[in-house]
Amino acid sequence: MKNLKYFPFARSRYFYGKLLTVDDFETEQKYMNDKRRLVNRFLHGSGVVCGMNVVRVDDRTISVEMGLALDFAGREIVVDAPVIRKLDMIDGYDESAGEEGYLYLCIEYAEQETEPVHSIAGAGARGTGDVEYNKYAEGYRIFFTGQEPEHEGFTNANYYQDTKTVYWGNGIRIKQCLRRFLTAGRETTLTVLVENMGQQQPVAFDYDLALTCLQHQGKDRLHIRFDEKEHPKAGRYRLEFPLTAMDVQDAEGGAQVVSGSLKLLVGGKEVTAQAAGGNLCRVSAGSAEGAVMDQYYRTAMEEIVRNTYQQSIYLAKIALIKAGPSYYIESVENMPFRQYVFNGSLSAAMNDLLLSELERLRAGQSGGDRAPAAPQAAAPMPEVASGPGVVNKGIGGTEGQRFFSPEISHGLGLGPVHVCLAAGWNINDDAPIVCGSPEIFNEQGGEVHAELAARVDVTKGTFVAGLRLIAPTSARHVRIHWTAVRDNRESALAREQRRLFIRPDVCELEVRETRYFQAVFENVDDQRVRWSVKEPQGGEIDENGMYTAPNTVGVYEITAESTAHPELRASTYVVVRDPLQEEG
Repeated sequence: MKNLKYFPFARSRYFYGKLLTVDDFETEQKYMNDKRRLVNRFLHGSGVVCGMNVVRVDDRTISVEMGLALDFAGREIVVDAPVIRKLDMIDGYDESAGEEGYLYLCIEYAEQETEPVHSIAGAGARGTGDVEYNKYAEGYRIFFTGQEPEHEGFTNANYYQDTKTVYWGNGIRIKQCLRRFLTAGRETTLTVLVENMGQQQPVAFDYDLALTCLQHQGKDRLHIRFDEKEHPKAGRYRLEFPLTAMDVQDAEGGAQVVSGSLKLLVGGKEVTAQAAGGNLCRVSAGSAEGAVMDQYYRTAMEEIVRNTYQQSIYLAKIALIKAGPSYYIESVENMPFRQYVFNGSLSAAMNDLLLSELERLRAGQSGGDRAPAAPQAAAPMPEVASGPGVVNKGIGGTEGQRFFSPEISHGLGLGPVHVCLAAGWNINDDAPIVCGSPEIFNEQGGEVHAELAARVDVTKGTFVAGLRLIAPTSARHVRIHWTAVRDNRESALAREQRRLFIRPDVCELEVRETRYFQAVFENVDDQRVRWSVKEPQGGEIDENGMYTAPNTVGVYEITAESTAHPELRASTYVVVRDPLQEEG
């Protein structure tokens, strides 16, 4: 139906002798439909009620499972049987599949006229001769788009969180998220979301924010910095910065980008870019929760009634791999914008869970009789090693001077360990040992007052102890005691549960073409990796997984090896072609 507004409501009034026309029956249907859809939209919201998961069937096929959704006008969308489609069979694929590297799969309400019948009145209302259609069949339309929703906050989070895009270009997008309502004097968090939208080269940027009625570490400026090389390669990155709302009364605040402050590096080279905009918030003495409720009751009616433009439900974000003229599915992310309807059944289940958790906490606080807990498997015990060491200072040292020990093997193997250090007052075995700050013990004598630190090399299983003098000393040596602890929670996972594989697993390149490869770990905390190409003349790959094909055609093997767990290795093959040779 083309009418997307609920009002005004009017229903037919019947009386004896009334002549009923098509308009009367259509008015009757519209009244009933609009009342139901009004309740759907205002009480339940819009989005997926249940089901409608998008599943990858093969490299070029997806399936939309059965489900129910309510659209922006309160109309029901029912998928009563799984829908399996090839990518190129879905509307919008040819127009949307481009260089972005992903597509959005959307669904919207649709209806069509069905059941053609003979019209005794002659020509149909649409000039179709004597044929009219007896029914409307309600259904849906599934299609692809490369565009995101026009409005930043069209989900329920929009009521309490302000989300703005401050930069979009060069294959990345930078978003900022801030709570709309803050309590004066309370802390909050500014979240910066960085999305890699097809950029193959590492990205780094920094810019400044001007804070109003907010402070970061006592200042009204916040410096945002990001370097993709410092994070495991991913499609999204999340940065959080603590802020404090100033002690003001009912004032407008925010975090706005300082004009001209953005510096963007792509592949180590600076590119021209401008960031603008920011977030707004209101700071008051009352609770933020109460402010959200007041705002909703004041504005929800106007927002829902005003937004009658076509709004789709985004079911999935599908990442694509380009292989020649075709695309293959790399991954499927369901409900990227969290368009869900929180129904009564789910609300009741969540309420039961919260009540049971509350009862458990109350029982624990009161110390009442409780049934004995089921026996739990013993947690893996940490490994501990300790030993002595000596830092040689030569003829002594002055305040602030630094000294380092030789490399010490802790004996706990490769990977992260925690090292605690303590220092002796002097080189004698019967001298006191100090753990922590030596300034607390203000004793006189030949002791050494120094700060200690350890730097662990996780690739060798060793560490170096460092010492910085707090006060001058003539002592030539400092006796240290070290204790190394390794957390065995990760090592308790069976080796066969750890996995490493490479994305993409299918790749064809032209000579000297570049491609980014991603090492994907499962059940491994330390995700550092070493890349290599097996063939001596098989091209080059850097530490970030950026591969450059050689000048020679052929099939080459790329290998990824875990730094922390050398037994974890994965390989993929690249087919390098030369279009000029093939044309010849």
